[in-house]
Amino acid sequence: MATPPTRGGLVIVELVRLAVVVVLTAAGFSLGPAAAGIVDNGDPDRSRLVTSVLGALVGYLLGGALGRQVVHGVDRAQDRLSHIDSAILVSSVIGGTLAALLGIVLAAPLLFLPSRAVAILVAIVLVTTLAYAGGRLGASRGGDLSRYIGVRGRLEVKSPSRGAGTKMLDSSALVDGRLVEVARAGFLEGTLVVPVFVLHEVQAMADSEDRRRRDLARRGLDALKTLQEEGLVAIEISEEIVPEHRDVDAKLAALCRKRQAAMVTVDANLARVAEVSGVRVLNLHALADSLRPPVIPGDRIELRLVKQGTEPAQGVGYLADGTMVVVEKGADHIGGAVTADVTSIMQNRQGRMLFATLADGVDA
Repeated sequence: MATPPTRGGLVIVELVRLAVVVVLTAAGFSLGPAAAGIVDNGDPDRSRLVTSVLGALVGYLLGGALGRQVVHGVDRAQDRLSHIDSAILVSSVIGGTLAALLGIVLAAPLLFLPSRAVAILVAIVLVTTLAYAGGRLGASRGGDLSRYIGVRGRLEVKSPSRGAGTKMLDSSALVDGRLVEVARAGFLEGTLVVPVFVLHEVQAMADSEDRRRRDLARRGLDALKTLQEEGLVAIEISEEIVPEHRDVDAKLAALCRKRQAAMVTVDANLARVAEVSGVRVLNLHALADSLRPPVIPGDRIELRLVKQGTEPAQGVGYLADGTMVVVEKGADHIGGAVTADVTSIMQNRQGRMLFATLADGVDA
């Protein structure tokens, strides 16, 4: 059963009805003389009156039906577009528009062909095909567009986002101090959704008597403000409350499933429950563990020294992952394997470099 039009929809229906009535009334008026032999003993004036009234009646009926179809079509389009990521929608429109303009440029010479009808048909097909292809290609790069806009300026998403590029933020990740740095490093893209019930949970922490909880909540709210102001990622504040669940974690998992979104969290228990229910989880702890150096100062390593260092007494070797290790007093062991204790780590743009000393029991 079709949903009745809203007040704005009723206005559109009546406008469409009015337009159809005017058109069909004019058509009936123009057909009046042709129908004079059939209507009212051939009087043209009376015939015009009759055909005009008939045209108005038909227009009233057809106009109402057409207006309702227009409103229904717009409502369906709005419903479908509300489930499309905003960045994908914008990039699709941009891609289709640019491709259509290119098609117009390419089709312009065709208009000089002798057969104008064929030229126009070919031009329409060319422009339509390129616009469709451009829209599809633009949609495929929606995530990149959102990242670009996020870097260049603030982008807030009003329509609900869904799909692979959408990430739902948990309160534990929001109050974690690493979220902003992860975004700055470019590891977050697409749309970051912050449900309103998560904000309420953080606000409750801010009102707590526990000073530590207040500090965490303040850090979380500051992080959200930084993400918005620096445009690090597209932000959507979701007003959905998921009334069928009372627990915040259950609400968050249900909203992730509904939006087909990933969950960003540092809560291990919530992560396990979400994964069991089919939600993809992005755990900041797991990301930090994966980026942790393979060795730390104090670790003992074994490696083969292959060349001399910048200092005459130094020997240089490499770990299995290619990390360079400089071993003090290792020059005499070049070409052989040694055991060394890591003393320090230096990180630069070129990568990581370790400094070590020969382990006790190894002759210098």
